[in-house]
Amino acid sequence: MESPWISDNLQGEKKMNLIKKGKRKKKNRLKKPRMEVLDAEALKTDSRRKNKIRILLRSVLFMILMGVMAVGGIQAWSYIKSKLLVRSGYALKKIDVEIIGTGRIAKEEIIQTSKIRLGDNIFDISLKDIFLNICSIQEVDKAIIRRQLPDRILIRVWERKPVVKLAMKSKPNQKYCLDEKGYPFLTANREDILSLPEMVGIPLKAVETKKRIEEPEVSAAINLLHILGNSPLHFTFEPQIIDVSRPFTIGLITRDGVRLTFRIDHLMDQLNRLQKIYSFSQSHGRKISMVDLTPDQNVPVIFQ
Repeated sequence: MESPWISDNLQGEKKMNLIKKGKRKKKNRLKKPRMEVLDAEALKTDSRRKNKIRILLRSVLFMILMGVMAVGGIQAWSYIKSKLLVRSGYALKKIDVEIIGTGRIAKEEIIQTSKIRLGDNIFDISLKDIFLNICSIQEVDKAIIRRQLPDRILIRVWERKPVVKLAMKSKPNQKYCLDEKGYPFLTANREDILSLPEMVGIPLKAVETKKRIEEPEVSAAINLLHILGNSPLHFTFEPQIIDVSRPFTIGLITRDGVRLTFRIDHLMDQLNRLQKIYSFSQSHGRKISMVDLTPDQNVPVIFQ
């Protein structure tokens, strides 16, 4: 049996706990909501993102506006070209053709190949198309096309300079030749072509491609002709046939029937040795029949 004192104490503690719990509940009801603290860096990042979006939208709108203006400008320019400029005197009235070379190409051929006509709107004429059309002529080395306002087109053409004719079949009254750069082309078989030396040993397939022939023997042979042409030996050993069929060597037959053999390198040294051999033959009253200049020493020579 519990004592009255213990019972009173228990009842007192229960009352105190009830009072505390009541106070806590009341305190929770009156508790203020927690304040959120804003981060300054987060605010800056958000502001930058909005600015980027704003700038992007403005750029898109600007591009759309420029596109609309460009389309309108092109249409306006087309109208000005087709109507107003032609009426103001910008129709083609003259085609000036200047040919630099021996006159192998006729001016009429240049004008016909260019595919431009008098009366055309000078701004509608494509200079690039004219250039490509004219360069399709095999005898053309290079060309310049200029528009001279208000009503002229200037065409300046450089002809290829043939240095050798090629020993192969071609069209009637025409001949394949090589220019000084090694490009093959087909030209009229005129007197100046007939007097050129003839090169043998080049396959027809290499010529028909119309591309530069880059075989070392061919390049060396063209170089040899250039050096020999500026040498006092040119009239003594005037070339008639040049053979490039053998690797790393050039065979040359002069108009007097003298046979010469060269290496493709050190051409000047070989011509100096030939000059000494010729001086020796002249001093001894002997005529040269064959010289093999490929060795550096003990050069084989046959006299008649």
